[in-house]
Amino acid sequence: MTRFVSKILVFLYIFPFASFSVSLAQSSPETSGADSRLKRVEQGLLPAVLVKGDPSWSIEERMKHYKVPGLSVAVINNHKIDWARSYGVTDIEIGEPVTTETLFQAGSISKPVAAMVALKKVEQGKLTLDENINNKLTSWKLPDNEFTAKKKVTLANLLSHTGGLTVHGFPGYAINEKIPTLQQVLDGAEPANTAPVRVDMEPGTKFRYSGGGTTIAQLAIMDIEKKPFPQIASDTVLKPLNMTNSTYSQPLPNDWRKKAASGHRPDGKLVEGKIHIYPEMQAAGLWTTPTDLAKFAIEVQLSVAGRSNKVLSKEMTEKMVTPFMEEVGLGFFVEKHGKALYFGHGGADEGFRAELLVNKDKGYGAVVMANSDNGQILREVLRGVAREYGWDEFLPAAHEIVTIDSTKLDEYVGRFQVNPDRVLTVTKVDSRLYAEPTEAPRVELLPLSEISFIRRDQNIQYTFVKNTAGKVDSIQIRFPGGASQAMRIFGDTQIPYEMLMAGKAVEALEGYRRIKKEKPDANVIAEARLNTLGYTLMRQNKLPEAIAIFKVNVELYPNSWNVYDSLGEAYMANGDKELAITNYKKSLELNPKNSGGVQMLKKLEGK
Repeated sequence: MTRFVSKILVFLYIFPFASFSVSLAQSSPETSGADSRLKRVEQGLLPAVLVKGDPSWSIEERMKHYKVPGLSVAVINNHKIDWARSYGVTDIEIGEPVTTETLFQAGSISKPVAAMVALKKVEQGKLTLDENINNKLTSWKLPDNEFTAKKKVTLANLLSHTGGLTVHGFPGYAINEKIPTLQQVLDGAEPANTAPVRVDMEPGTKFRYSGGGTTIAQLAIMDIEKKPFPQIASDTVLKPLNMTNSTYSQPLPNDWRKKAASGHRPDGKLVEGKIHIYPEMQAAGLWTTPTDLAKFAIEVQLSVAGRSNKVLSKEMTEKMVTPFMEEVGLGFFVEKHGKALYFGHGGADEGFRAELLVNKDKGYGAVVMANSDNGQILREVLRGVAREYGWDEFLPAAHEIVTIDSTKLDEYVGRFQVNPDRVLTVTKVDSRLYAEPTEAPRVELLPLSEISFIRRDQNIQYTFVKNTAGKVDSIQIRFPGGASQAMRIFGDTQIPYEMLMAGKAVEALEGYRRIKKEKPDANVIAEARLNTLGYTLMRQNKLPEAIAIFKVNVELYPNSWNVYDSLGEAYMANGDKELAITNYKKSLELNPKNSGGVQMLKKLEGK
């Protein structure tokens, strides 16, 4: 894709603390018991890795730490909203306090709400779960190809991300940009800023997240109802559940915009135009509040329990929270913590982050929304809620940290190769051990024993292993769901990424060629990884290095229109107009519907 800002996320906030304040909403918990619980949660935010003796954080502390302008929370207990509270401001320029009725963009939490709309149409006999979705589409058709020869894409595939469809997500459109129709989005036609949505894997064989597939479901619903999607969603789900502060309207009407937050970048600046517009409404277009999403989640809980059917029957609601393939149902992701089952979804629109998580069988859960690209605080709030309300098996066990002789740590210092293009560099600073993975910041390692350590920021354990000579020659790395081993490397051995950073483009290219030959399916030479790396380098103003990595991608994936598009953008940023034109033309030769490339070529050629 050619939109620079949509390809990368910058994880650095710099707006001054002086402009930051935390304000509470006027609403308050209904009971003194809820008020006490609220206050303990406000002071009880927790990290991903719990250490005995470590203090918890306050919401105010963490908002300042992450530079999050505004936050809104709703907590569910006993199938009711126990309390809702808001913090901070809607917009750093305006300074209006967030209230519990302030609208936030829900991002991909739009999907489960819209899935309920789709499943209601199934119950009404207007759609079916297992029929070829093309049978219901009238304004556009999903092109058949070799991947759909045996199996067709169904609504169940679309809602569970098992349709083999492309396009992971959508960046949205700035206020001043032309908005495409849904058909243009699905075909990747101008002015759409994403690739065509197509099947490139046999349907029903594998989970792969696809907002593109979700958008096909939206169009199918619109085609059968002959109405705008916001009206359909409102009539089918939002009104029946009394979600009075929710709408799929895109762009957001002025009367709604007055009570909506603005999006903020990780550097503290407002999103251009303050919000983005999402014609892909089912995938990313819902404006809502934690309170309204809590109402939605409670209805799902009660319906699964056979205690409510405001929208769906118990049997149909079960499909939303029962894994269809892997850990995804028809709308929700399912998390298993021990024997406890939780369902939920996260959301990320430009300048907004959101998280919904509730227990399937018991009446508790929470929704957290922020008007910032920095979403780490959301899970910290959820963990604080989980501790206060005693969520079953949700929190990890707290670790006991031991003391190790500082000289012992010297044995562990060095470089360890995790994969062909990733190194873990272990260092010692002031009697503490740190690990710095390639392309990632340094993180402290906390000692669990003399040889085993855990990362401070996530549940990854490192065990240092000695060879028969008594020397540490590898690290066993354990993470949720798997393990790997990193071998010590010596001398001036460099991985291709390091060669690239050192200006050794020729050697780096040869290294990537070797990986491609020996391990053609290795993620480190995946087109998407190299493309992301290139844009990261562009953000850092390392244009020669970015051009080098994009050229590697062109050599490894010569039939991809996107690699030429990215290289063209890098050349343009570097002032190499002719080379930019050459690569944009090649991109359009491979994909004439690359609308972004068309626009950039017109700009370069002065048309």
